Amino acid sequence: MESLKIAIASDWFYPKIGGIESHIDELARNLSAIGHEPYVITHDYRYMKPYPDSFPYPVVRFSAALYFRKYHASIGISQLMKINEFYKRADFDITHIHSIYSPLAVAVSKVSRGIRNVPVVATNHSFYGSPLLDPIVGPFVRYNLRRVDTFIAVSTPVAEDTRELMGRALKNRPVVVIPNGIDVKKWRLPETEEREKARRDIGVRDELVILYLGRMTERKQAHRIPFMIKKALEESGFPKKKLRLVMIGDGPMRPLLEKNLVQTGVGEVAELYGFMERGRLLPVYWAADVVLMPGILEAFPVVGLEAMATGTPIVGRNESGLSDMVVHGVTGLLADSEEGMARNLAEVLRNPEVLADMGVEARKRAEKEFSWEVILRRILWVYRFTMEAGRETDGRYLMYRLMRRLG
Repeated sequence: MESLKIAIASDWFYPKIGGIESHIDELARNLSAIGHEPYVITHDYRYMKPYPDSFPYPVVRFSAALYFRKYHASIGISQLMKINEFYKRADFDITHIHSIYSPLAVAVSKVSRGIRNVPVVATNHSFYGSPLLDPIVGPFVRYNLRRVDTFIAVSTPVAEDTRELMGRALKNRPVVVIPNGIDVKKWRLPETEEREKARRDIGVRDELVILYLGRMTERKQAHRIPFMIKKALEESGFPKKKLRLVMIGDGPMRPLLEKNLVQTGVGEVAELYGFMERGRLLPVYWAADVVLMPGILEAFPVVGLEAMATGTPIVGRNESGLSDMVVHGVTGLLADSEEGMARNLAEVLRNPEVLADMGVEARKRAEKEFSWEVILRRILWVYRFTMEAGRETDGRYLMYRLMRRLG
């Protein structure tokens, strides 16, 4: 494929840190590495200055009159006018927006397809769900996504959610499932000495280490972990002193988590840390025996990819994007409820030797299904399809049927 000039647009990019931000950065780096020209388009994050933009690809920031600090989002007429002028000069081949709920991304799709006639791919990274204002919000979202040519969803549940949201407004536009990617060279298995050092650094020897890593919000369900562990200990008969719970993150539910740790007695074997930069997390995964992921609306969590790539099995909830990531009983254990998660955790405590085998299989699956080499090939295929479909509108429906079969 010849070199493509690609606009990658979203409200959510560095210096804010999160799953979408890291995905965009890694996508742009990998596109650059094989000869394409990605440009990241985002806003100025005026409340987080100063910050350096030292990336191996261009980052173009457009300020806006309206800046929603709580949501890190922006929009404004002057912003759109400047983006339009930028598109005139840049001559992009395709636009790839990230999050169909990002005001800037959706606005860029309108400029791209509606004014400059540049095809648009949109990746949906999250669930729409059933908001209270759906009768108002739903039609608004559907109307403003009419310039998108092809949708990508990061997991099968997110694809189903996207189709349900769009309804008839989707028309013949495809929704293709392409998960997030992971750098399997960086996120790797530890050497024996590296694992031993990582465990010494957090003060453990022969304890079984359970890791939780993420925001502490209602959706992530971190505050319920003490009850799951208490029940798992009771069911398995595993000695509590041989267990270590490591929790990394912060958020509005942390005070309740701390209260629950005391109430259940699990706090006696728990270590709580605040936010930790992604670059410091590799040894944490190496030290862990299992990663606990109780979130109920996980689209396709980066934490899960990192755990699998480092050979750490996952115990999590089935009704989320984890169902695309984890093979139950092979690379981890999934359940449909908090009680089911506690039972799975009890099974792990009764038979901890299964964790090593699951870890090996998790690493193999990460390499085969989720490495950036694999994911990038699929994304580039969607770019090419979308560009060709834009030129040959009459053949689009046939291509759509093919994509539905492949996706």
